[in-house]
Amino acid sequence: MAERYRKENDYTLSAVQDLSGGGSLTRQFNFAAEQITTIYERKAEKESTLGVSYGSDGKATAVGIALSSQMTIQKFSELDSQAEVEIMREKLLEEGGKIPAAATKQKIAPAKLAG
Repeated sequence: MAERYRKENDYTLSAVQDLSGGGSLTRQFNFAAEQITTIYERKAEKESTLGVSYGSDGKATAVGIALSSQMTIQKFSELDSQAEVEIMREKLLEEGGKIPAAATKQKIAPAKLAG
């Protein structure tokens, strides 16, 4: 299953996989919030034939569609390994994204009060 990448904004990259059962798995790496949002979606269709005199074959067909989804959010600091985060950071930069200074662990000078 190939993974597609999509820059959502300057600091968020989505990695999307289409699953063999018809669903999709999306992982959004948000470098401003330093978290990963994982979204699993699956669409299920059920077709049933009714014994009513509609159509040339004398039967009507009804299709029911259900969409199920599940979402989890995990902080970068909760991960056992930062390897995937680093890979996604590089992909976001390749796509023209901008990683916030706090996420790059750079020291930011404190604001000076007007005096």
